[in-house]
Amino acid sequence: MGILLRKSTAISAVAFVAFVASCPLPSAGARAAEQVPFVGCAGDGQTGPVAAPKGAPKAVAIDAAAARQLAFYQAPDSFGVLAPRGWKCFYLYGSSGARLTVAPSGNLQDTAAPPLTGPAVVATLDFGGTSGRFAVAKYSARLFPKLEQAFIAGVIAEGIEPKENFPAGPYPADKLTYKNARLVEFETPANADGLGTSDQLQKNSLGITGMATLKDTPDGPNFFLLTVRLPANQAALAPAIVSQAE
Repeated sequence: MGILLRKSTAISAVAFVAFVASCPLPSAGARAAEQVPFVGCAGDGQTGPVAAPKGAPKAVAIDAAAARQLAFYQAPDSFGVLAPRGWKCFYLYGSSGARLTVAPSGNLQDTAAPPLTGPAVVATLDFGGTSGRFAVAKYSARLFPKLEQAFIAGVIAEGIEPKENFPAGPYPADKLTYKNARLVEFETPANADGLGTSDQLQKNSLGITGMATLKDTPDGPNFFLLTVRLPANQAALAPAIVSQAE
């Protein structure tokens, strides 16, 4: 779903930072933390360009073999994701939400750019209390139809988008694994439409994995989506990227 970059609208950057801060840090569990390089990502959005943050190497709960191939890409005052080392990144934010894109190539800065056809790691956050509510309702209808039944009905009742734009039930090709009532991991097969292709990635001969989660806020539910498509020789890194995001 697109990020609306509307500089005249005062989105609550404070609320966004509060959302990120309130999310629990990944648990290391029984696995020792490994150090990975920190990469700051520049951004642009409703209040103008933002510089790439600086930071120290980050400790993450992944195995040493994966750590040697990954880096932690961090958006300014926002979330970050693991992705293969040596890729480039850019952060877009607006009144409807925010997106961090990490890829080895492609136009990452333009919201009007065509979908990415190659490998990428994309993290998107949609705000349920702003114009992002349409994306939140659509994803909720796919993944959490009973949990967010009232919210979905309320967005449809506004009459701004027709009801048929909010299809219920998962994409037919997707494999879903619910970790709890608000967290689901998914797999979108190669050359298929699904959660993996619902945001920035265009279907191709490589499958897409990722996770999605809802978080309640006073203004409505926020929806976070991570999509991961890696080159075949790095596909084994996907579970580490997904688990860190969770």
